Amino acid sequence: MPIKPTPKKKPWQEERVVQGRRLHDNSKFYNARRWRKVSKAYKAANPLCECLDCKQKGLVKEANVTDHIRGLQFLLDNNLDPYSFKELQAMNSSCHNKKSGRDAHKNKIK
Repeated sequence: MPIKPTPKKKPWQEERVVQGRRLHDNSKFYNARRWRKVSKAYKAANPLCECLDCKQKGLVKEANVTDHIRGLQFLLDNNLDPYSFKELQAMNSSCHNKKSGRDAHKNKIK
């Protein structure tokens, strides 16, 4: 049976920490094999951007990001399945960055 290699800690590399607007470090979730497989399968089934902006403007763009519609932390906090295709949408990177920026700043507005 093959032995899983142990990750080597590079002494010059600092441990990743949550920065700026991020309240939770979700890197373990997004770097996990299961998420990468689900994301790849979803993008294969939905190759075009599904965001509202593109749909309203009638734009057809290739999707290269799999996004959680209601946000990963919301799904985890409410014990919902973050791997469910109902909770995902395929987006291109510019639309995803706009959505993520809006979501990050709506918590700051009071």
